Amino acid sequence: MVQIRPNRLLQVYPAPVSKSQLQRELLLALCSNGESILRGNLVQIPEDVFKALEVIETLGCIVARSDNQWKILPPKNKQKFDRIKLQVGESGFLLRSIVSIGFLFADELILQASGTLLNRKLESLQDDLKALGIGQISLKGAWPLVLRKEVAFSEQLTLDASSTSQTASGLIMAMAAQEGRYEVFLENPVSNPYLEFTLQCLRNRGVEASMTENLCTINSSGIRGAKVHVQGDWSGAANLLCMGAMSGQVSVKGLLLNSLQADELVLDVLRKYGATVEIDSEGIKVAHKEQNRFQVDLTDAPDLFPVLAVLAASANGESRLEGIHRLATKESDRLTSTMALLNLLGVEHWIEDRALIIQGGMHYQGGIIDSFKDHRIILAAVVASKFLNEPLWINSVKEVTKSFKGLDFS
Repeated sequence: MVQIRPNRLLQVYPAPVSKSQLQRELLLALCSNGESILRGNLVQIPEDVFKALEVIETLGCIVARSDNQWKILPPKNKQKFDRIKLQVGESGFLLRSIVSIGFLFADELILQASGTLLNRKLESLQDDLKALGIGQISLKGAWPLVLRKEVAFSEQLTLDASSTSQTASGLIMAMAAQEGRYEVFLENPVSNPYLEFTLQCLRNRGVEASMTENLCTINSSGIRGAKVHVQGDWSGAANLLCMGAMSGQVSVKGLLLNSLQADELVLDVLRKYGATVEIDSEGIKVAHKEQNRFQVDLTDAPDLFPVLAVLAASANGESRLEGIHRLATKESDRLTSTMALLNLLGVEHWIEDRALIIQGGMHYQGGIIDSFKDHRIILAAVVASKFLNEPLWINSVKEVTKSFKGLDFS
């Protein structure tokens, strides 16, 4: 059990590094035909990124690291392994991406996971494996996953993307590495901003990659090595920005506007909430002003759900958070875990259609918050503690390193 204390806000925070971009760039560096240099705030690295780093090194990359630059050489020997073991940790993105990319380097993959990923529902992944021509040798529902590629990628392929776009991102990266022209039709895709993010990363490395309606088109002569600046992470920074809006003032530097990170949506929400938002060359400054109710659709940004639920709990009146159907297969069932947090904070709330309605007003009466081993729930609890200006007790905080290392709870 850990006590979260409402620390004084610093004047300026560097944004945590975008694990969405950094994981993609590591996988593209693995698949590239030349050296890649990644620059950015690489001091505090999320655990998900470390797992991606371990994967590419296992597959033959040589990585030279410093605090603000990583130099990556792709594998010299392109010969395939017969089989190889890879540890993806708790990263759903890494798991769903490597089931395509891994077969560029081995005939058989043995994929091990840890933490909450071991308990996630993976029915959609089973369907994806069939669509990709991948056979599962291990028992369904058992770890490690043992997979074998049964047929080569078709030049035209259909993939159900109604639950996640992560498998599609891995597939189109793997296709781009094989050269040629490919088309992937995505059925009912979700998280389109993150799909476009993947395509943008490919374009930056010389690949013709586009999406028209639900059709991704890849025309590749290989993935080039590149010098890349890795953006700050809007998902993690959203917690800092919400603290400023609710409890004082905060500036965050290192965030890219119009970034294709879906969680940049937090800026629109903070303006609806009534916070003062100023943007200049020094970063983004958010200050408390009003606490208006708001409505937002989080279908493409489910990672914002816990912290925006806490923001709504601080507002005057009823707020509406839509998109609860996207929450079931995260590190926790994020609707259940968010509602449990609201219950302990004394917040009135209820479900209506595909939305969570939250009546503003927090009244913490004690008790221990269940983190559900979900880093987003822990971060939301930190934001709530700052707003209430009182300590909160929580059963675990170690999982926060999945996305936000270096956060001080003392």
